[in-house]
Amino acid sequence: MEELGFRREITLGRCLDPFTGFQEKESPIEIRHDGITGVTCRILPFRFSLAEKPDIASYLETFPESVCPFCAGLFDAMTPRFLPHICPEGKFRRGDAVLFPNAFPYDRNNAVAIFSHDHLLGLTELTPAFMEDGFLVCRDYFAAMQAREPSLTFASVNWNYMPPAGGGLVHPHLQTLLGETPTRRVASMRDSAVAYHGRTGRNLWRDFCGKERKTNERFIADTGSVVWLSSFAPGGMAGEVLFFFPERTSLLSVSEDEIREFLDGLSRVLSYFDSCNFISFNMAFYGTLKEDDHLWVQGRIMPRFLLPPLGTSDMNYFEKFHGEIICPSVPEDLCREIAKLF
Repeated sequence: MEELGFRREITLGRCLDPFTGFQEKESPIEIRHDGITGVTCRILPFRFSLAEKPDIASYLETFPESVCPFCAGLFDAMTPRFLPHICPEGKFRRGDAVLFPNAFPYDRNNAVAIFSHDHLLGLTELTPAFMEDGFLVCRDYFAAMQAREPSLTFASVNWNYMPPAGGGLVHPHLQTLLGETPTRRVASMRDSAVAYHGRTGRNLWRDFCGKERKTNERFIADTGSVVWLSSFAPGGMAGEVLFFFPERTSLLSVSEDEIREFLDGLSRVLSYFDSCNFISFNMAFYGTLKEDDHLWVQGRIMPRFLLPPLGTSDMNYFEKFHGEIICPSVPEDLCREIAKLF
């Protein structure tokens, strides 16, 4: 994988261990660098797991349905509407899903989509059928906006699920970003693909997925239209799952059936997170609205959590100020465990 910019090195930490009568102990630390995204990650020598699952029902004590703007009682009065020239009805709807402007936007075109008015759901309740209309209404919005403003090119569907992942509301919802320029991570991935094509004349994503399939260390599954991998250099402490839509070079070229296939795989990943006692995750689903061979439609999912017993964040100075990830979860182990569910 070195030709793709993937590097690794091993270093050792040493100490006199109080748990073995102060005998000398060596702890291997593997430093991995992902040249595609620029992520550097330190794989630690122990497997992380949560002893018990946090109780999501406890969130109802501080955020009940009666104060939630996404629940039926307050939804019409408390959620923004689009300007009439964008959506005469004020909101985009598909089935039970509704998409509307973010009241506190991160960018000019930043929308929120709820799947339904159901307030608090665990990971195993996020079934493909439940999620389908929520993702498809995002696609409807992208198509409508791109038809109105052809300069809108880069789009993403994003999910902060539950407070440990930065979710400000426990009610399940997605956020979309849409603009003329990519975010920093997307720009980095596309720049890597452009540079790789310039050096080799080949497509980075085709070669990357092919090599991961061939080495079979982090290759989880190929479900037909979607390839699932564990990340070589995860972006989170408990690892990271990648997904690719091979040869799909625009979000608008992904069919509804392919979205359903993706959601079936996503539900399997979430069921694995649930089995590990996680209740929270981040997800990003990237793509363009114009055909662009340098950016296949793809995304990332990672569990998020608070460390017991103090409820400590899973991010610290290494991530925030040094730009490197601490990860006790070995990517190859994560791959083998999730692959069983496919």
